[in-house]
Amino acid sequence: MPSTLTTCTACGCTCDDIRLSIDAEGSVGEAANACEIGRQWFALPSADGPVAMIEGKEATLEDALARAVEILSAARLPLVTGLQHATTEAIRAAVALADQVGACVDWTASDSDAASTLALQSAGSVTATLGEVAQRADMVVVWGLDLATTHPRHFERYSLEPTSQWISGRADRTPVVIDPVSAMTAHMTDEYFQLAPNRDYEALVVLRSLLAGIPLDAAKVQQQTGVPLTEWQELVDKMKQAKFGSVIHGGSLSASRESLIALTQLMADLTAHTRWVAVPAGSAGNKSGAASVLTWQTGYPLGVSLAEGYPQYGPGEWTTKALLDRGEANAALLVGSIGETTSIPTIALDWQSSDAMNSATVAIRTARPGVECSGTTQRADGVMLPMRAARTTDAPTTEEVLERLKKLFEK
Repeated sequence: MPSTLTTCTACGCTCDDIRLSIDAEGSVGEAANACEIGRQWFALPSADGPVAMIEGKEATLEDALARAVEILSAARLPLVTGLQHATTEAIRAAVALADQVGACVDWTASDSDAASTLALQSAGSVTATLGEVAQRADMVVVWGLDLATTHPRHFERYSLEPTSQWISGRADRTPVVIDPVSAMTAHMTDEYFQLAPNRDYEALVVLRSLLAGIPLDAAKVQQQTGVPLTEWQELVDKMKQAKFGSVIHGGSLSASRESLIALTQLMADLTAHTRWVAVPAGSAGNKSGAASVLTWQTGYPLGVSLAEGYPQYGPGEWTTKALLDRGEANAALLVGSIGETTSIPTIALDWQSSDAMNSATVAIRTARPGVECSGTTQRADGVMLPMRAARTTDAPTTEEVLERLKKLFEK
C-alpha cells in the first residue's frame, strides 16, 4: 500500500513529515522519518474488542451513548477533561458538549500543566515559531531538559542543523545548555552550565541583573546557582551579541509560573540589545490545542465552569486535579486518559487500553488520530498541523461520539 503523510504527536517536535505504511495485517509497518520515540509511538497497538462497554460488559454504541446521557444528566457537577491527545476538532466538540450539560471543562492533569498559560496571562510572551528559529537563530540556549533525548529531531528540524539564507547550519550557531544534569545534549553543544537543581528562577534573576548592570555578590551567586558569576557574565555578553537568539525550555523551568515570567522578562530585557525569543520544547499530544480551543470558545484557557450557563474562570478551583481531589465533580467525561482512575461515574473515550478505560462506567473505543482518522493538532509554538488516516477502523472518531451525545441532549 502507498504511504500516508501524517503528523507525529509523540513529543513536542510534532513532526509533520512522517510517512506511514500499513502492512498486510493492518498494522503500521513503517513510520518513515520518525525517530525512535515516534516509531515506538506508532507501533503502539490500538485497543481491540468491543467498540462499547457498560460496566465492563459489551454493549451497543447506542446503549453506551444512552447510558452516558443518563450519567451526565444526573450529575450535579460533571467534569469534561482529558483532551490532551485529542484532535482540535474533538476538543471543540467536547467544549460544546460541556456547555450544553453545564460542566466544568479542563485539560490539565497536574498543576505544572497550567504554568505556561498562567505565566502568559501575567507577563505575556516574547516568542516565535519554530520555523523562525530554524531560519534565523544563531544562538540557541537549551534550558532545563536533555533535548537530544526527549525531542530527538529538534536539532535536526528546528534549532541546530537547518540552513537558510541567513544561517549556514551548525557552523553558524552557538548552542548552549543550562541544566543540572550533564546529559547527551550537553555533549553536543558548545557550552554547558551545570545549574544547581531547581534554581532556574535564581539564574534568570542573575542574568537580568547583569543585563541591567546591577552589582552582584559572586559568592552568593555561585552558592545559589552552582555557576560562577564570571561565567554568567560571559553568557550575557554572548547573548547581547547574537543576531537572533532562542531559549528552548522545558523541565523544572517550564513547570514554574514564576520562572516562566522571569524568562519572559529576560527576553524583553534582551530586546534592548538584539532579538531573543523563548519557545517551549513542548510535550506529547495536543495540550497547546486544548488551551487554544478553550480560549476561542469560552474566553479562558483552562479550568472553566459552564455550570451557570456562562463561562467562569477558576484555575486551581475548576481544574481537573482540584475538582477530583476535593470530590466536587460527581461524574466525568474523559476524552483520552488523564493518567488516573476515578471513583465517580465515568465515560471514557480513547483509542488505547488504559486503567481509565478498564474501570469506566461507560467505555467507548474511538479511532486513533493520525493513524485511523484525520484531524488537526497544534504544535507547542501554536502552529496547526494536519493528521491523516492511514487505515480504516470499525470505531467512530471521538468527534463523532461527542456530536452524537450532544444531539441526544437536544432531544
